[in-house]
Amino acid sequence: MRVLKDWRVQLWIVTFIIIGLLPLLVGPYFNRGLQFGMDFKGGTLIQLQLEKDVDSGTMSTITTILQDRLNKYGLKDISVKPYGTQFITVAVSATDPASVQQVKGVLSQQGRFEAIIDGQVVLHSSDLVKIITDPQKGYGYISSTGQWRVPFVLSKEGSERFAKIAAGRCTKVGGETKCDKIYMYIDRPENAVAIAPDWVLDNESVMSMNPANPAGKPIKLEDLENNSLTKFVKARALTPDLVRGFENYTMFILHPEVNLSAILNNTEFNVTGSLEEGQFWITDKLTNKTIKVRVVPKPNSGYWSWGAVNLESILNLTPGVTSGRPIREAVIEGYAPDWMTASQELNRMVVVLKSGKLPVSISLASTNTVSPTLGESFIGDIVKMALIAWVMVALVTFLRYREPKITLLMMAANVSEVLIILGIAALIGWQIDIASVAGVIAVVGTGVDQFIIITDEIEMKGVFEETIVEKVKKAFRIIMGSAMTTLAAMLPLLTLGLGLLKGFAITTIVGLFVGIVIVRPAFARVIEKIL
Repeated sequence: MRVLKDWRVQLWIVTFIIIGLLPLLVGPYFNRGLQFGMDFKGGTLIQLQLEKDVDSGTMSTITTILQDRLNKYGLKDISVKPYGTQFITVAVSATDPASVQQVKGVLSQQGRFEAIIDGQVVLHSSDLVKIITDPQKGYGYISSTGQWRVPFVLSKEGSERFAKIAAGRCTKVGGETKCDKIYMYIDRPENAVAIAPDWVLDNESVMSMNPANPAGKPIKLEDLENNSLTKFVKARALTPDLVRGFENYTMFILHPEVNLSAILNNTEFNVTGSLEEGQFWITDKLTNKTIKVRVVPKPNSGYWSWGAVNLESILNLTPGVTSGRPIREAVIEGYAPDWMTASQELNRMVVVLKSGKLPVSISLASTNTVSPTLGESFIGDIVKMALIAWVMVALVTFLRYREPKITLLMMAANVSEVLIILGIAALIGWQIDIASVAGVIAVVGTGVDQFIIITDEIEMKGVFEETIVEKVKKAFRIIMGSAMTTLAAMLPLLTLGLGLLKGFAITTIVGLFVGIVIVRPAFARVIEKIL
């Protein structure tokens, strides 16, 4: 038992108990237990596509903003990883359709705020210097009117621009004060055309300023058209000549009941895409120009035309803001039929505005779901494979040395190393995914190799008489060389943004550190006594 007095062995035992066992056994009671990623407990994988290729700096900015949005949205177990120069993969633990839809809404928005008066853009995202979420200062939901409110503070330049354009837009007519309206948008489509069935545009030719109150003040569709800078076209009027006139427009917005293939069923155009994909492409065979068409479904509540142009609210200007004097505080308002809907809208608005505007627009490319049942089967399969591998390694080492003590020591060191790695993962909150498991397996494999190197060096009887210390040093020179080679291979995976392999790199590097600093020296000390 003298070996237990050696400080290296004591460090091994203490590390195994405090860092390995305690976090795994006690951690779950303090919400610090081992966390499994989407691969194991299920979730949703969302792929986003940027409108164009971007450099690494811009990609880093975009992923940071999206990560910040999801964090502020209160979501847990999330990861945002770049892929190439135009794609981003987002993994979230949510699987229910309502939560996934909310996540998509937050992710797909560029976050570009605009306010328009009489067809002129008077406020931009850069003019919002502070978003107020204090109910005492007007933030919240007014159930009597169905309005939700998000106050904000304007920059000096923004307030002066707003004051200049809004000046004199309230007039008295017959003793009644009439004021112009201000239209507020998040991600208003630029240079766009909205195509809808006749009945949609006919039904929405006159709308209420408050969708939650149909009896509220009316606005005309033509006013929305002028103040969204978007053209509205009835599907019946869509002709080949009209389509060619839209070739310079950057976006179409299409109601799903419009059958483009039927309308443009002629030899002059190719129509490709589907409603499920959420977009179409119209290719002119004569000019070979292609127009991208985005599908916008009719909302469950409110107006299709509002959703098509991403209109948040329409407000009447007041005499106070049309006096020509700059005003630093303003408010964004929206409408909701109930508190739950309003809460979601408030949260979305605050998250998008606070996180900032993305450098480029973004769209949803695909969505895939991993069921929790499949994830649980992964865990079971991995445990079975780990046990089989452990038994096979134990059998091979026993056949090699014919000494039960050596075999048990190697297997105990191996298991303790794995548990220490998992304990560290629990302490730092690192999620275990498939890539991380692969890293653990790699560490186990290299660990056994290095144990064999140490054992063989100590056991070997060569031509030169070497002390035990010299033999151990020789073994560790080999081990350090191997570890440095592995570390050099892992660093690019860790630093170059290859997100899907980051878990593999982290667990491998942690395993190398634990093995070289703690487990290998203790193993060498114990094996000396055995041999």
